[in-house]
Amino acid sequence: MYSAHLKALLAAVLLLSPSSAIAVIWYVHPDSSLNSVQAGLDSCEHGDTVLAGPGVYYEAIDWPYVQGINLVSEYGPETTIIDAQQTASVIYLSLMPEDSTTLVNGFTLRNGDAWQGGGIYSVGGKPTISGNIIKDNTSDWPSEQKHGPPPRGGGIYTEWSSPLIIDNTIMNNIADEGGGISCLCDASAIAPTIINNTIISNSAHIGGGVQIIHPFTMTIVRDNTISSNIADFGGGIACYYVFNPLLTIVKNIIIGNSADSAGGGIWCYINSHPFIDSCVITKNINDGIYSGFYSMPVIRYNNITNNAGCGVRNVDQSLVVLAENNWWGHTSGPYNPLTNPGGLGDTVSHYVDYDPWLTSPGTTESTVVRPIDLIIKVTPNPFHNSTRIRHSILDTRCLILNPILNIYDATGRLVNSLDLESSIENQESEVIWDGTDNANRRLPGGVYFLKLEMGDESGRIKIVMLR
Repeated sequence: MYSAHLKALLAAVLLLSPSSAIAVIWYVHPDSSLNSVQAGLDSCEHGDTVLAGPGVYYEAIDWPYVQGINLVSEYGPETTIIDAQQTASVIYLSLMPEDSTTLVNGFTLRNGDAWQGGGIYSVGGKPTISGNIIKDNTSDWPSEQKHGPPPRGGGIYTEWSSPLIIDNTIMNNIADEGGGISCLCDASAIAPTIINNTIISNSAHIGGGVQIIHPFTMTIVRDNTISSNIADFGGGIACYYVFNPLLTIVKNIIIGNSADSAGGGIWCYINSHPFIDSCVITKNINDGIYSGFYSMPVIRYNNITNNAGCGVRNVDQSLVVLAENNWWGHTSGPYNPLTNPGGLGDTVSHYVDYDPWLTSPGTTESTVVRPIDLIIKVTPNPFHNSTRIRHSILDTRCLILNPILNIYDATGRLVNSLDLESSIENQESEVIWDGTDNANRRLPGGVYFLKLEMGDESGRIKIVMLR
């Protein structure tokens, strides 16, 4: 007998299948003549379903190159287990690029061991991976090889794939990168979506819980609980090469993760600009959020509390990280020894714009709209007499606004404002600053900050004037 949930799921699968009139359900059970999940899958044509009865299936699955196959357990992951016995990925899921109907639902996937993707290795397509327990898998170097791409995705590894990873428990997996999940987003159509998973007690060198590498379209990490993961860099989440604000980390609970080197909660590195919005980021060891090497995360409407180290740490002195409208654990705001020595909340490093802050906890999500991308380049920097300030404005909404360049000294005092000509998408302009204030008086040498503002968006950079 099928459960009500399973009946509804199978009905939906068959209804949505283009060939539902002839779709077949292949029933697999350890005690039946069809006792192998692999054999069931190999029997499928487009739109078919393999329904697996309870039991342990000792096999590693090589998914057939057939579009729209569904693999569903009869009674859920507690009773239906696929165990790869450390021989390969539990499921190697190679799909046609356009395949958006493949489903893997309701299994415990354990004891996989592969160079990439110990639990699931997803290549191509847009599969749905839902309702599974993915645990005790490893991504490690092949015994005969110690070179090439690092082992990634102890639990799940996606490459050239846009999976929906939803409602899974991903735990106790190990990899060099991406202990729980690793997403290598290396094509313009790639957009992984990671929603409502429990990602717990995974470990890696980089990205204990989740690793995201250079997405080219909107990638979403939302409503997950990411806890007790361990890494050298990025205990909870590691992201790098996120050149545009195409990664949203929204409404997650990121708690109790640790990093030996940097980024206990979230590690942003090498030009990473994610949105971090409406998350609870608490009790992480070695900083709640770490930003470095030309990274500029936008951090807003989060509860950032009780993290060891800094709530937000920015180690790139050429950029200012925007971290406004967050709750830091106390009405007095975050502690900074120079700019807010009376703050009793989590510590923030220098080069973090945390003012204004919330005076009570709350993670009401703000509307996420891809911002105008403001890029500032200054040459030479440092400079003596004058320097060229070039700005590009990338506006996907094609708004016509008047950008303004404000120049502040190291104390935050406005010393000069330059009106720039109206700009639209992809226009690059240049202005020369001769080191004077608004009254054309020569300013002393020192550190200054340039802030380019257009509408509600702004970009910042540090500049050094020598005398």
